[in-house]
Amino acid sequence: SAELCLLPGLAALLPPLPGPGGPGPAEVGVGALPAEWREAVRALVEDLDAFLTAVGLREESFAVGALSRVVAAELASYAPARNRRRMATNKASIVFVDRTLDLAGAVGHHGDNLAEKILSVLPKLPGHKTDVMVNMVELTALRTADETCSIIAPGCLAQPNDPAAKALWECFMNLKQKEAVMEARRHLVEAASRENLPIKMSMG
Repeated sequence: SAELCLLPGLAALLPPLPGPGGPGPAEVGVGALPAEWREAVRALVEDLDAFLTAVGLREESFAVGALSRVVAAELASYAPARNRRRMATNKASIVFVDRTLDLAGAVGHHGDNLAEKILSVLPKLPGHKTDVMVNMVELTALRTADETCSIIAPGCLAQPNDPAAKALWECFMNLKQKEAVMEARRHLVEAASRENLPIKMSMG
């Protein structure tokens, strides 16, 4: 099928563009790519056009990243695609995204927010790329000397259905580290008060 034909082209386009010394991102065209990449881009464009023809779509293309702009530009100038766009009645938007861009984390590396510190220090949650394991043992009365014992499932950062957790995570990303820690402390004190739990927190 047309969908399956796209996969080899995408795999061939995974490597990044040439680094410093080569043309800048705005100047890169298909002619600036190595021969095998040019072939891969043209094969991908042909496959995309075949797919869009099969479903009768007239596309509007958007690109994020230098290589994506090359692919979008090739699709825009591809003669059969121009003919198809004149004839097709249904419209669709296509967003091309460089695969190397989705390897970036959700936060920066300037070290000025608590979210980045948490993501860089805690171990990764198995099967996830951007979530981490949070040790939940401290929230229980269970204690063991065996460091490899993992009878309690780890917590994680993603709590999309809890508005309070979502708001706290946004604080971790948007506030300075000290402000975010103070906000987390406030949440802890409020939660302990609601549950009538004794809580002693130093200011250190």
